[in-house]
Amino acid sequence: MCGICGIYNKTGETPEAVDLKRMCNVMSHRGPDDEGYFISGCMGIGMRRLKIIDLETGHQPIHNEDKTIWVALNGEIYNYQLLRSDLEKKGHIFYTRSDTEVIVHLYEDHGEAFLDHLNGMFGLVLWDSRTETMIIARDRLGIKQIHYYEDDNRLFFGSEIKAILALPDIDKELDYHALRDFFSLQYIPAPRTVYRHIRKLPPACMLKGEKGKWEVKRYWTLRYDGDYITGKEAIETIDRELQRSIRYQMISDVPLGAYLSGGIDSSLLVAMMAGVSDRPVETFSIIWDDDSRVFDERRYARFVVEKYKTNHHEFLVKPDIEDVIETIVRAFDEPFADDSAVPNYYIARETKKHVTVALSGLGGDEMSAGYERYLGMKVLQHYRLLPQRIRSALASLFQTIPDSKTGNPWVERMKRFSRISDLPFAESYFTISSKIDGTEMASLLTNEAWDRIGWDYSPTSSFNELAGECTSDDALNRMLFIDMNTYMVDQLLVLSDRMSMVHSLELRVPFLDHILVECFARVDPSMKLNGLIKKYLLKKVAEKYFPRSFIYRKKMGFSSPIVLWLRKELKTFMSSVLNRKSIERTGILKPDTVLRYVQEHLDRRHNHDMKLWTIIMFMKWYDLYIEKLQ
Repeated sequence: MCGICGIYNKTGETPEAVDLKRMCNVMSHRGPDDEGYFISGCMGIGMRRLKIIDLETGHQPIHNEDKTIWVALNGEIYNYQLLRSDLEKKGHIFYTRSDTEVIVHLYEDHGEAFLDHLNGMFGLVLWDSRTETMIIARDRLGIKQIHYYEDDNRLFFGSEIKAILALPDIDKELDYHALRDFFSLQYIPAPRTVYRHIRKLPPACMLKGEKGKWEVKRYWTLRYDGDYITGKEAIETIDRELQRSIRYQMISDVPLGAYLSGGIDSSLLVAMMAGVSDRPVETFSIIWDDDSRVFDERRYARFVVEKYKTNHHEFLVKPDIEDVIETIVRAFDEPFADDSAVPNYYIARETKKHVTVALSGLGGDEMSAGYERYLGMKVLQHYRLLPQRIRSALASLFQTIPDSKTGNPWVERMKRFSRISDLPFAESYFTISSKIDGTEMASLLTNEAWDRIGWDYSPTSSFNELAGECTSDDALNRMLFIDMNTYMVDQLLVLSDRMSMVHSLELRVPFLDHILVECFARVDPSMKLNGLIKKYLLKKVAEKYFPRSFIYRKKMGFSSPIVLWLRKELKTFMSSVLNRKSIERTGILKPDTVLRYVQEHLDRRHNHDMKLWTIIMFMKWYDLYIEKLQ
């Protein structure tokens, strides 16, 4: 795992080494073991390296035999040994044992189609001095990130936004459409960032430049052909391919382990690792040090530990969020409000004390329908079958019940269903996925902010586009496709990358091996969401490794007890961040609305935990990146 960056001057001028140095220095956490630079003509590449494979000779950037092609890689190529063997048979000469070196030789043979041969997670840059061609590319599922900035004379890029912000004369104008998206979703979907002139390269895309002209090209997309597999064939296929992916991703020249929450995905991951490891698997869990056991799955993690005889490390964590909040906010460079960043920060910090690489169960929910919202949309489909007059009567009835007096989550859900039942598919799914809906947004943002956003701007446009791009007409597959290209890539994968790399820990995600993902796409949707059973397919796979009583239980998720903390340990912290003067200073949020959320939450009239955490994270970002830099 590394951090890469670069400068391309369209005018032909040679990039300044000091600028590349600046970009690399702010990403030293991504690669504390080594740094490397390449400058030639109009092109400059920089990288920081965390040594994982080929510890002695894997210095980057790496070149081909005659030093006409150069590559820097952030990530891992898991099939590099097979690729290397084939390339050596064709006469290519290698000077390292690195996975990165296969890329330059693949490019020599296949041109830009070299990406089709890679199995891995990566953000990479390739420079061909013969044709003055630059290719910046991102892996198929978007596990690794690339950001870029372009003006009339230059193009800058980096693994993190901070690498670009480290340079002088960067236009930091805010993108108000991105802010509108953030307050709905807690993250900013690609290709936007919070900065209007800095973009995210989408997953499975390359940015190709030749002689100052640039284009973004997609080189892979997930397809559903409708010829589905089901039953025993589906279970055996996913079992086999997940085992293969895990074997690939256990390749390392440094100590390796796995996160173990006790959920189905991480438990299945550890079981399969144990099946191929010649030593006890190193496993890692965290426990919250509070009075609640609502968020505690330690008994399930301990069951896995006992069954598969792992070398387990369990960390007791106190909610000292005030001590780490600035580090977390700075890690993302733009507003980001998934509260599971907190447990991810702590588990990465503790895991790094024992290993350099950890495997995670991330991706199982998105591939096999593990979220409540998939059930919610299924219920909504049935609700829509009711005659319009009955739905209208129910809507009127539900809306007359005061929110503070319901006390019944099903009433709350039906109120929401009644509000969105007549919306098109993508818009209703966006609303179900949102933490702050459109009605609330109108009272949260100032008129000044709305003027900059545009009163006619629709944040559902990305969901609409993805629903149209999906090659399946099945509603569940369309939701999974949307999540794979938004929530998973721009929230979960960004979170896991930043929280692991801030501690120089490489995190791998075997569920997102692209061959395995293509197999999931071939499975009948009823094998993913079977009646009311979420993640049915993976649960059937897990029956080979665990008893049914372990598998068929309520999902908890890897999150923090923010709802409790905001009323207790973090009450003073919340009040200090969300004060009228600070809120007014942004010109973006209405103080009266924010302070009403605070009071209603503290009075237990409403649970506003996600709204408040979203606003707190925005305010902390604004303070660190806007207020202090003015």
